[in-house]
Formats: sequence, structure tokens, C-alpha cells
Amino acid sequence: MALFAGLDDASTRACVEAERAMNRALHGSCHVPVAAIAQWQGNDLHLQGLVGSASDGRAVRAEAVGPASDPDALGQRVAPMLLDAGAGELLNV
Repeated sequence: MALFAGLDDASTRACVEAERAMNRALHGSCHVPVAAIAQWQGNDLHLQGLVGSASDGRAVRAEAVGPASDPDALGQRVAPMLLDAGAGELLNV
């Protein structure tokens, strides 16, 4: 890992960690239509998530803003919001 340390960008890593945490919480994979994008908003991260249905085009969205110091918590906060909006039904189709 030391070989790649110079390639690490902390701001990009925070975004990716939030996106991956949301995907993990939804048990996402490359076979599930789940999307996430985290972007910096001042000193915080803004995470937008989407779960779609490949069969009928339905989709649910959720978003939240949280401290960049805990991107994992942000991802874990958006996932249940998606489930509450009906993502569970779409993921089980």
C-alpha cells in the first residue's frame, strides 16, 4: 500500500467511502441497479442515492448531508431512507 500512498486523495476517498457504505448497506452488487454519488458541500459531504428497477423503470431516491469526517455513517444513513421509500421492493424484484 505504501507504493500507492502518493496516489491517494483524501477528499475523493471520503466520497467513495460514503458511496460504498450505502451500497454495502443495501447489499448492492453489479447485478443490482443501485447508484450513489457523494460530493463535497463546504466541509460536509452530500450523498445522493438511487435504487431502480430494470424491469419497469421505477426508481426511488434519497439524499443526506453529513460530516466528511464520518463518510461511512452518511452512507449508512441514506440506505435506510431508500428502503423506507420502497427500495426493498425494487431490490427483491
